[in-house]
Amino acid sequence: MKITILAAIWAQNLGDELILKNEIQFFQHKFGKDTQFSVFTYDIKQPFIVWKNIKYYEYFPCNAKKISKVLRNIKNFFNFLRVIKRSNLVVIGWWGIFFDNESNGVSHPLKQWLFRVKVCNYFKKKICFHGVGISIKQKDNLPTIRQIFSWTKSEVTVRDRYSQDLLKWLWINSKIIADPVFWDNGHTKGALKTSYCLDQIHPKQFHIEDIKAFNFEGKTVWISFRSGYFWDEEKTMNDIIQYVLSKNGKIILLPTSFHKVNNSSNDYIFLKQYADKYKLEIAKNMWQTYNYFRNQQLDITFAMRLHSVILSQTYKIPYLAISYAKKTDEILKIIKMKSR
Repeated sequence: MKITILAAIWAQNLGDELILKNEIQFFQHKFGKDTQFSVFTYDIKQPFIVWKNIKYYEYFPCNAKKISKVLRNIKNFFNFLRVIKRSNLVVIGWWGIFFDNESNGVSHPLKQWLFRVKVCNYFKKKICFHGVGISIKQKDNLPTIRQIFSWTKSEVTVRDRYSQDLLKWLWINSKIIADPVFWDNGHTKGALKTSYCLDQIHPKQFHIEDIKAFNFEGKTVWISFRSGYFWDEEKTMNDIIQYVLSKNGKIILLPTSFHKVNNSSNDYIFLKQYADKYKLEIAKNMWQTYNYFRNQQLDITFAMRLHSVILSQTYKIPYLAISYAKKTDEILKIIKMKSR
């Protein structure tokens, strides 16, 4: 069995990489250990998962406006045709993959996805839209979305109610499935059986009083925040760190995003200034962050990134969810509903 995955990985984000890892394991379990995977990504130089049955390819087009990339794009174009032609199944991977615009400089992302789907259709390949998310702000783009999802040889699962409702409005049936990272420590049902969420707070409403009910004595506390969401970010960070340390808690700063282009999305850059100021331990790469979860070396997490919430829930680590996004709110609703 040969499966091609069109993935949403390229920005050194732990959540995206773990989605791919667990997707591959899902399809490997479904079709057998001998299944071979071809994964298309925007970054082939630093893959998170390196297994013998995975081969990485660069998306076409890549920086198409640059003359210096012409030969590279010609190679990528023919690689894409060759790989799709040889595939038994094409999986368009998880996450918010269908946007009006994207931060990686792609000028017409929906047109590019339509092109990729048309190539699959030309070669009569079945497409599995696996837990995809949709965020469309311009109504003029809805016909393109309908074209992308309307091929007869496709099955569609989505990650949230919003995406399902939008597709339903376009007369396209889909069902919601759980985020693959819930599978990271075993079966999804096990991860959702009990809620480990201590509380849910919006960052704009956060106050130091919100954590004073917690016992930090001798506890290892992970702080996983991203920049730009608290009212007074510097004061909030200082207050949290100083309070936990004053209660004899140990703090580890665990970034989940190490974005190479957008510094505002790079959690490591943001958290490193506090690691230096208070001489705190900080994970320096995705594997270090991931291993803290896998080894369950944390007693409590302050989780802002979606996948810091999911990993805390999956590895049964109590967490305070500081939710700044609708996608996190929806996941927390699912956790609350499933754990009743």
